[in-house]
Amino acid sequence: MKLNDITLELKSGRKIVKNLSFTLNDNDKLAIIGEEGNGKSTLLKYVYDEKLIEVYCYYSGVKDISKERIGYLEQSLDNSWNAYGALDYIITPNVGEEPFYELYNKLYQIETLFKTYNLNLSILSENQIIETLSGGEKIKLQFIKILINEPELILLDEPTNDIDLDTILLLENFIKTTSTPIIYVSHDEELLANTANIILHLEQIKRKTEMKFTYLKTDYSSYIDLRSRQLIRQNKEAYRTRKEKEEKRQNLMHQHLLVENDLDRAVRQPGWGSILAKKMKNIKAMEKKLEKMPVVDYAQPEEAIDVFFNPDIKFPNGKILLELKDFTLTIEDKTLISSINIKLTGPKHLCIIGKNGCGKTTLMRHIYQQLKNRLDIKLGYMPQNYEDELTIDLTPVAYLQSFMGYDKEIKSKIMSCLAAMNFQACEMENKIRDLSGGQKAKFFLIKMILLEYNVLLLDEPTRNLSPLSNPVIRDILKEYKGAIIAISHDRKFINEVAEEIYELNEAGLNLKTLN
Repeated sequence: MKLNDITLELKSGRKIVKNLSFTLNDNDKLAIIGEEGNGKSTLLKYVYDEKLIEVYCYYSGVKDISKERIGYLEQSLDNSWNAYGALDYIITPNVGEEPFYELYNKLYQIETLFKTYNLNLSILSENQIIETLSGGEKIKLQFIKILINEPELILLDEPTNDIDLDTILLLENFIKTTSTPIIYVSHDEELLANTANIILHLEQIKRKTEMKFTYLKTDYSSYIDLRSRQLIRQNKEAYRTRKEKEEKRQNLMHQHLLVENDLDRAVRQPGWGSILAKKMKNIKAMEKKLEKMPVVDYAQPEEAIDVFFNPDIKFPNGKILLELKDFTLTIEDKTLISSINIKLTGPKHLCIIGKNGCGKTTLMRHIYQQLKNRLDIKLGYMPQNYEDELTIDLTPVAYLQSFMGYDKEIKSKIMSCLAAMNFQACEMENKIRDLSGGQKAKFFLIKMILLEYNVLLLDEPTRNLSPLSNPVIRDILKEYKGAIIAISHDRKFINEVAEEIYELNEAGLNLKTLN
């Protein structure tokens, strides 16, 4: 696959890729990284089918893909598939097309893949409707459909979203060992560190007025280390060249003043006057030359996230947050787990893990319903489906004003907090529906910070955040003094933010140690 001089420009006028060229060969594992809203998914869609971006993006350049079978895992499965059964989805190329019945000959292979990727065979045998599947089950189903069609090029947009830890490890091993070239976007830093051998970093600098990209054949950890050292080295060189230029400027200024003083005294001595005038001419020539002396620019990486929770937010020690006694977890009259017992007190940071389809999100929704009307806590909730909580036809500013008020000081506070999370003015005034998944995730965090909640319910909080944002977001949540109940499969989030880990399975909800 070859891309030559590719430029992608949003119809709003912002370029997200400019003059990008690279070649992809067998065994190449190219990871696209960058902050939220920088065009990672758009570039992936363009590689797969430029028609997917025509409604909002202009493109130019040459795309040369000799591969006929391309597997594309989109960030979230199109709702047009919701009424399809799982098997129908696998054997149907596109919505509305005729099924490819020859794939029935691969039924044994499909069953094997279901077992390999920890997907319940009843989903296949009962042709379960896609709308009823969990987020993780949908991701696995997409991946199985890709594999069964034996792709020659694989494109993955956030493949670890919502899938359980065991499956993440299987996916990681597949990416690492397959010879099929892969281009992927992922927030999972462990996955990137263990699989990528080429990095494409998309950046928006100068407050998103200019784009730049870095393409480097190296692993993720080496790239992050190299980038950090380059930024430090560039800033040191920028400081040195500016200091040297300033010292020369000060020296010339001093000489300039001395000669001016000597000229004043030499008015009555014509011989001295001509010598000093010549000297002044030389100084002015050196000053002009100094003005043209090049200096190294300071590095201009994207602005760092600069927000934090109010340190005065507290959840009292010993106060009961949640208590479930012999609770039966059901979904659509189907019993998932017959007995859940848990008592949570104090400002713990708790993480719930478990296999896909075990009921984690259903349990989180129940916890939310149980806690949302309590007057003794301030509750923030980030659901797996952001639109369950957000009014997507409002702008970010208007949505937050509906909670906080409409005077000028409040609006200014809201806009300052959005800016500290790297929202640009145009993004603050666009509708929430137009934000990327990662921007919506950041927006939830902004809402929680501004409204000063002391209890947070977070369903996969890091799944749409970039690997560059994630370390900062983890630090923010780690320092938070309130209580957190989270669902996550993000290994770094679990290790760094969670103080207690509970596994949900047929036996209930039980405390465990994560190796």
